[in-house]
Amino acid sequence: MVGLVSALRVLGGGLHNYGFTVFFLPLSQDLGLSRAATSLAFSLARVEGAIEGPFVGYFIDRFGPRPIILIATLLTGVGYILFAWVDSYTNFLIVYLGIISLSFTPGFVHAPMAVGNTWFIRWRARAMTVISSAVPVGGMLISPLLAMVVQAWGWRWGAILAGTLFLLIGIPLGLGVRPSPESMGLLPDGDAPKSTAAKEAGENHRSGGNAPLSDPTLREAMKTFVFWLFVIGMTVRVGVYSTITVHF
Repeated sequence: MVGLVSALRVLGGGLHNYGFTVFFLPLSQDLGLSRAATSLAFSLARVEGAIEGPFVGYFIDRFGPRPIILIATLLTGVGYILFAWVDSYTNFLIVYLGIISLSFTPGFVHAPMAVGNTWFIRWRARAMTVISSAVPVGGMLISPLLAMVVQAWGWRWGAILAGTLFLLIGIPLGLGVRPSPESMGLLPDGDAPKSTAAKEAGENHRSGGNAPLSDPTLREAMKTFVFWLFVIGMTVRVGVYSTITVHF
């Protein structure tokens, strides 16, 4: 599962996280936009992602990560193909904010992390690190190739290529994702099931005994110093990261 969602993140990192910045200058020049106007779309996308996060988490808990990944990949691919046909700033905002950004974050950020969190307990930190590291790997491997396509044939053909790759590669990867190891008769961390049923064994394994896990509620988490330290740290990191990747 880590391999599948990491490959998905490599694709998303190369074509969108780092790849979309390849379109910044040619898009601005083609539509006659200032840097401020183009950057506004990226800023609004970050706000959009923050607002949709709690709702995405609810749907992942309810339906599992695979439907979220499949729907998001389909919409992202279609969004990039439509992006190739934008001819005004208004159309750009509608396609980028209303389709690409709205669908990309749930399918390529939230859902893969949920997979790593569900499939591992002892090795959870290592799994989450591998999944997170996949994004810059995609930027290193795929974004330069996308830049070559944009330079040779223009940003519109580059957008069509990106959308096509999302559909042809992302959807098959998403089809292989499973919600939990118990759904396949396995246990977290790759442990072999013992004499009890896999589901019961998985629950005992997760709890470390017979008592079920008791996760903190949102209200309880918001009362802790660690939660707010994490929020502040992530806000600063994403703000600096977004500024650098968009403009440089």
